[in-house]
Formats: sequence, C-alpha cells, structure tokens
Amino acid sequence: MPVRLVATDLDGTFFGSDHLPEARTVAALNAVQSAGIICVAISGRGHRDGLGRATSNGAEFDWFIGSNGGHRLDIRSGEMEEHLVFDDVDIVEFRRRLAKHDPDLAFGWTTEDRQHWEQPFLDIHPMKLDGQIRADGHRIVDTAPSGVDKAFVAHPELSNVELLTHVEPHVDSRHHLTTSGVDFVEMTPNGADKGAALARLCARLDIVAEEVVAFGDNHNDLTMLEWAGRGVAMANALDRVKETADEVTSTNVEFGVARVLEELV
Repeated sequence: MPVRLVATDLDGTFFGSDHLPEARTVAALNAVQSAGIICVAISGRGHRDGLGRATSNGAEFDWFIGSNGGHRLDIRSGEMEEHLVFDDVDIVEFRRRLAKHDPDLAFGWTTEDRQHWEQPFLDIHPMKLDGQIRADGHRIVDTAPSGVDKAFVAHPELSNVELLTHVEPHVDSRHHLTTSGVDFVEMTPNGADKGAALARLCARLDIVAEEVVAFGDNHNDLTMLEWAGRGVAMANALDRVKETADEVTSTNVEFGVARVLEELV
C-alpha cells in the first residue's frame, strides 16, 4: 500500500541534539507533505511547549498529538479536536496510593492551561530537558489540581525504568504509564497513548495502519510503533524499541528520519 501518513516523535527522533528540527529533516518532511502525505507530530510534550518547537524552522505538520496521545490539535484550523482528562477522584486516589507506597515519591501535573509542580518534584528535577528552569511560568501546588491530563512521578534515587517497575503495581490498569527518556514517569488517562491516539486520527481520515510510517526512540513510542504498518526506530532508541520496530534507521543527529522520508519521495 502507498504511504498516506507519517507520524514522528519529536525529542530524540525528529529533533536534533538541541531539541529543535534541523534543516535537512524539515526539508524532507515538507517534501513528503507537499507530495500529499499527511504529517503528524506526536510527542510527550504538550502543545503549549511542543507545537512551536515542532513547526520551527518551517516544518509543515498537519496535526500535533501531545501528552503521549492525550490531546490532538488540527494545526491548520487551530481546533483542539481531543483532550482527555482524568476524573478528579482518580487523581486523588492515585496520589494517595503512591504516597502511601513510598513517601519519597514526588508529583507534578499538567492541565489544559499550565503545568503544576509540587515542591519535592522541583527539588529532584529543577531543570527541563532543554536546560530551562522548570518552575518558570508555572504554578507551585501542594496537591493535584482539577482537570489533570498528565501526571508526573519522580524519585530522588530511582532511574525511569526502575521507577516504572516501582509504581506500576499501584496504578489503575485503565491508565497508561510510560516514560519518555527523562528520569521520571508519566501517567495519562485511558486512551491517551500514542498508538491509540494515532489509530483514532487515522480512523477519522479513513487511513489503515498499513498506510502509516511512524518514527520513535523511547518507551512512550512503543504502542505507536506496534500499531503502524511500518514502525521505524532510531539508532539511538532503547533496545526494546528497536526490537518492537520493523526497522532501524540512523540516529536523530545523523538525520535518521530525513533519510527514510527522502526515500518516500
């Protein structure tokens, strides 16, 4: 089947080492989009932070799926087509259960309008992935706000993989627990994972999995790479991601996404 849609993760995949897209990758994406192939950015980042980065340097994406599949924005129209949130009672129970399990766990949250951090989380992870101070422009809270669409859990000693194992038995199985490569884990509501979100968009567009190429590098990309007809892992990806994908391209700093897209056109 011909390729009708390309979906790519951002950090560690579409982005270079500075967490922005490089000129060759942008040119390859835009050539694909000009050829009539739909282009989707799909990220653990929310649209407030991720959209500007994804479209910087002129990248012509059609949709932005953020928060690991929790919301979908039509970039052309500016319409937020999906936004999945937790029931408030679920978030209260989640925090209570984990705090009882391990008092050293620390929490953060995102809602539609901003990020919210409890001070212990900032003590562990004061800086963002790009080196900016995490608290800047956000809200410091003592407990979860209402309307949470993503929860963060950190620990002062455990790595992200260790932390996944540590908290997973205490998380409701309806929800999606993952990590995107940083040293904390992320939980999103039922249906808010990259594979499910991409499948919903494709169903709306009458596109089947065999017509989709997807790129990723980390744990939160697994469901997307499993679902897509052609799942492509980066050479810098986790071993589990490489094993899940159909093929492996070069690293993000060696234009792995661009190399595959250039072959499509």
